[in-house]
Amino acid sequence: MLLALLDVVRSHYFLPRPPQMDPVVTSNEAMLRFEGFSGCCGVYVRVDLDTSGLQAERLGRGTTNVDFNLPMRAALMRLQDHERVEFSVGREAFALSHGAERVVEKKVSLPLRWIKGFSEVQAYQPRLLLMAEVTGVEARHFARSLPLGSVPRQPSFAVQSGGSLRLSQRPADGAVRISGLQRLRTLPGLVQRAERLRIWSDATAGASAWEVIFPVGRVTLLVSPEAQRGFSGEGQVLGTLAGNAWQQALPRVRAELRWQNEIDVDRVAAATRLSVAEVEGALAALGARGLAGYDRATGRYFHRELPFDLDRVEALQPRLLDARELLAGSKVRLLQTIDAGGHDFAVDGSEVVHHVRLRAGQDRCSCPWFSKLQGERGPCKHILAARLFLDGAADVPISS
Repeated sequence: MLLALLDVVRSHYFLPRPPQMDPVVTSNEAMLRFEGFSGCCGVYVRVDLDTSGLQAERLGRGTTNVDFNLPMRAALMRLQDHERVEFSVGREAFALSHGAERVVEKKVSLPLRWIKGFSEVQAYQPRLLLMAEVTGVEARHFARSLPLGSVPRQPSFAVQSGGSLRLSQRPADGAVRISGLQRLRTLPGLVQRAERLRIWSDATAGASAWEVIFPVGRVTLLVSPEAQRGFSGEGQVLGTLAGNAWQQALPRVRAELRWQNEIDVDRVAAATRLSVAEVEGALAALGARGLAGYDRATGRYFHRELPFDLDRVEALQPRLLDARELLAGSKVRLLQTIDAGGHDFAVDGSEVVHHVRLRAGQDRCSCPWFSKLQGERGPCKHILAARLFLDGAADVPISS
């Protein structure tokens, strides 16, 4: 499982970049979690290691990140089933020992791209739906069929038929779209001892998650919609960061976080006297700020605190900064309010006026950026500015 994580974080599946082998490790009484990204940030990997499969002297609570270098990879590759293996996770280091060999990896600074990526994957995961589940035997058959050498340029589709799973070049009902099959090259080695494989998908966005389940623990590979699209550049969290519906609930919800492996929304709602919707909104905002991760397998958030300055999260989002500048410059005007909660805005651009329509189904803008992407990479700065205006407006005049 750890070798699979290292394989992902040392890989770049699109543009070559120096590898950032700095997994984030979160510990509590129930689970050890290791999280990381590929060099291109197009694949997120998480190892969930159930502590019931460990003989542990002490299970503390906390989050750290360490630099896994080639000596750690070499030590993991030399391990044999019959050997006794010990490892320790501390605030400043991760150590692995077997026999007379001991490898220690020290804490390092979290890569900037990863900071943005961690925020984005929390927005994708709650939207994933379970599309396929097969046995370990069938998972191995499927993994061996993947053309991971010369991969097709067009998207491929994983299709379940009965208890089997096959790869197709044609879309079909219930099929899972995957662009850039080379990003699944970790799968064949990973499923060799797996009990099951579950595939999750967000058909609208095009992201997919491949959950490999072992007798103890599981590994999840979350793959971005396109090979050239890293999670760090998406913008799915911008709507959450720009809103303020969760502002009052957030400090009360955060006070209830105690490194839980699964955050019980109903229990938090009862303890804080907030509604379930308010708690869920606050957790989504906390996830966007690195204070909570999301586990699609359980459908719940878990508490972890990424080791970086949380005030930098919004500063890393240029669209959000631009939206705030538009608002500060009085360049946003409400034109009219529509029945069922819709609103029309005019937002002054550098040379033209952009028209923004906020609707329950989908927001739209007349700018070229939105026309090209249609919201696939989150809202444009004009929609964000209109949302910020609306959230901060009580009785606002309507422009003529």
